[in-house]
Amino acid sequence: MKKKYLKIFLLASPFYLKGRSADKLHHLVVARMMEGILKENTKLDSDVMMAGALLHDIGYAKIPKQKIGSFWAKKVKKDHMRIGAGLARNILGKINFPQGKIDRVCEIIATHDNPELGLPIYSYEARVLKEADILWMTTEEAFWLDIGRRQIQPEEWLSTLEKRFSKDPQYKPYIKTNFGKSRVRNFLRQTRKKLRG
Repeated sequence: MKKKYLKIFLLASPFYLKGRSADKLHHLVVARMMEGILKENTKLDSDVMMAGALLHDIGYAKIPKQKIGSFWAKKVKKDHMRIGAGLARNILGKINFPQGKIDRVCEIIATHDNPELGLPIYSYEARVLKEADILWMTTEEAFWLDIGRRQIQPEEWLSTLEKRFSKDPQYKPYIKTNFGKSRVRNFLRQTRKKLRG
């Protein structure tokens, strides 16, 4: 990871620790997925996209734990994006990130989970962040973490993921890059093979 991105990660670390249990790992994985997408799509501003990947969910640090994952879910989604954009603005200001790039990062963070609220994502950059965010689900860590949280059998969760990646309008339309499509295909195939093992 480049030095400037490491600075962002270090400044965001206290927020990862106050947020959801796997937020630190989640942000690192999403940044890794973004690096894969950026290799394929050189038109994107890597500073904006990497900052978005490293900061997109830090708003959860300001949400009371009892509200995360409860019937407050839609409000929590909306709030974490709004709060996260504000926190990102402060963090990026501390490292003298260019103002125009800060504005773009904040716009991306403020809309990246819109599909889960039934709202569209209008900016291309935010759609790409959504892809990297979704690709978190194609890691072993996320797979087993989700099984534990949901208290379901691995086969059942794999079946759910197969449906999400092939049919679900909250997920399928956002896997656009060759990197993302390949990652999903390989993850599903390898996980199926391991479970049948």
